[in-house]
Amino acid sequence: MHINLEEEDRLYLGTLKKFLRVLALIVTLFMSFLSYNVLSGHPAYFQDWRGISCIFLTLVLVFLFDLVTVFGFRLRRWPPSFPLALLYWILAYLCVFLLSCINPGYSGAFYIAFGLTLGLFGETLLIPAGIITALSIFAFQGAIWPINSENLLWLFSMALPIASMIGFQYLIQNLLNERYKRTTLMKQLAQANAELEEAHQQLAQSIEQQQELAVLRERTRLAREMHDTIGHALVLISVKLEAAQRLRERDPARCEREIEETKEITRGTMTALRASIANLRSPTLEREHIYHALKRSIGELAQRTGIHVSYTLPAEDEPVPETVSEALWKVSQEAFTNIEKHAHARNVTLELSKQADQCAMSIHDDGVGLPEECLQRDPVQNGHYGLRGIRERVEALGGHFTLHSTRDQGTTIEILLPITADAKEENEKEKERAKYHKG
Repeated sequence: MHINLEEEDRLYLGTLKKFLRVLALIVTLFMSFLSYNVLSGHPAYFQDWRGISCIFLTLVLVFLFDLVTVFGFRLRRWPPSFPLALLYWILAYLCVFLLSCINPGYSGAFYIAFGLTLGLFGETLLIPAGIITALSIFAFQGAIWPINSENLLWLFSMALPIASMIGFQYLIQNLLNERYKRTTLMKQLAQANAELEEAHQQLAQSIEQQQELAVLRERTRLAREMHDTIGHALVLISVKLEAAQRLRERDPARCEREIEETKEITRGTMTALRASIANLRSPTLEREHIYHALKRSIGELAQRTGIHVSYTLPAEDEPVPETVSEALWKVSQEAFTNIEKHAHARNVTLELSKQADQCAMSIHDDGVGLPEECLQRDPVQNGHYGLRGIRERVEALGGHFTLHSTRDQGTTIEILLPITADAKEENEKEKERAKYHKG
């Protein structure tokens, strides 16, 4: 459940602010009525220093209480530090003490000092300060001396509610501390969640950028491949056609040979173009299972080059997720192309295995091996776009790509592709479709 911490704190502080304002108003009215009763009962106080002293001390006490209650809760750290809290308490205590010395009728104001005690001090100093204030109340109201049963009964009847208030305040402070800790923890969790969400967005952006970069590299590779094959072939066709045009009347036989060679170049270029388009779109996998496609591709490689190709494949009726099939097909075609063009191999071995959560493929040839620069982490810097494309395609699916090559001992390409939860769901749907077609 989402918790709006800022809204909760705003409501809490708003309620507390209203309560403290009402409390400050009550204390102000209480001290006003108390001073009115004392001064109206003793008109002589206005003839000397006691009248002005009572008014001044009353104003200071009300100001201290309002300062603590109305403005104190706005501070980030409350209760305040011990020196500041002690200063507030001493000033308030002295005001009440001096007022009570002038007239014992002010002894009821010690309850205001007691209230400040509850608000100023934390758990450690709450009990000692509360006891001192309570003893002062008892002393000025004559409940301590002389010691008799009546005073003891009154003392007990007053000590019990004061002790209850101290205990209740102790409980409230514990609850507030727990609330503060909980709020702090929730804010930290919210901040951590926000940072995690930001990191996730950055990761998603990074993956998207990597995919765009892979597309650009694939375009670059395709452009280079088309330039090296189709572009060169078109230039050669143009040259031969011009030669045939010049030889048409002078040497018809040679002109015919040039035309036949041009036809052969055109057919070879068409074959290369179809292979490039197939490598881009993989229409083969739309018509047949990946295992059948690999068998056919292996047979074509063996027939075209005379290389002996052995293979090991899982059961043919076992479905493979589309993304995994696409990656297996692309990697195998790139590997077969490299073997045919560069390896000079006599034997090739393909092994494919599938488990519940992963699919592994290994292609090994006994050719001349790869140059040293191809074994680098970034072979594209040396023009080897195919190997870089294999690595990026496998790692984009969360898989692992391994390349082993030794000079004159051949090359081994190994890939390991995970089958994710989405791919497993796709796999189950493929099984259901297969059952339906069989039925």
